Amino acid sequence: MENVIVTGATGYIGRNFIKKLLEKGCEVYAFVHRADSIRDKADTVREIVCPMDKYEEAGRQLAGRNIDTFYHFAWQGTSGRGRADYKVQLKNVQYACDAAVLAKEIGCRRFIATGTITENVAKQILEKHYSAQNLIYGLAKLYAHNMLDIVCRSIGLEYVWAQLSNIYGGDNTTGNLISYTLNEWKNDRIPSFGPCEQPYNFTHVGDVVEALYLIGTAKHVNSEYVISNGDVRKLKDFLEELSAVFGKAVGIGERQDDGIVYEKSWFDNKKLQSLNFSCKYSFCKGINNIYE
Repeated sequence: MENVIVTGATGYIGRNFIKKLLEKGCEVYAFVHRADSIRDKADTVREIVCPMDKYEEAGRQLAGRNIDTFYHFAWQGTSGRGRADYKVQLKNVQYACDAAVLAKEIGCRRFIATGTITENVAKQILEKHYSAQNLIYGLAKLYAHNMLDIVCRSIGLEYVWAQLSNIYGGDNTTGNLISYTLNEWKNDRIPSFGPCEQPYNFTHVGDVVEALYLIGTAKHVNSEYVISNGDVRKLKDFLEELSAVFGKAVGIGERQDDGIVYEKSWFDNKKLQSLNFSCKYSFCKGINNIYE
């Protein structure tokens, strides 16, 4: 893997993954919404100004560049109210398929897109009658997963779906669970949660980008992977460990249970281990790094 496209280059996953690619000596074509979006840009990072709705027009800019691998991270509405905006989420599905078609057009050998553990919750929506609007995000990811499977098969493009667990560490300001907790403490508030009895996993962003790199460079890959460090415990155990390190309170049980059922099997990373993936960050190490 020498020449790589990364969409969503300025997002949490994108910017950390680009650092990994540069460490490995790759040349990166970073898709951004506007010029000069990337801070501290290296000589081997080339910005391509291309909003998601312009992917169909990007082929001309990239003709003859010998790009071998395409990572699609771009996704609007990953946090806050955007997760419940069905219009935004439906467009994301189309743009993911457009990105795959672009990858084929410019001769990429492998297309890698990212999903979420929340897809598993989305599979239960009709059966369990969940009504939380933010599940629209997980449903859209599941929809994109299935659509891409059909699109990539039809155009003859090797395709991998990397389903991400709950990510923390580094420059995370996404508002996900760890980020939310730290932000509440920063503002002298006690973060509040439900009973937190469900099985959970947190994987450090350093391990996530290593796994994504392995998926791009392996000679033979599966069609999908769960990117997880395999450490599965009750959510309250993780929160209590986080609380102990920072010496601050967490409000476990202050909210009602949302009724969403999680399963330990969702975080199984056996397929990832087949690529010789090994976790470098235990939860304790990752949290202490943040504290320090």
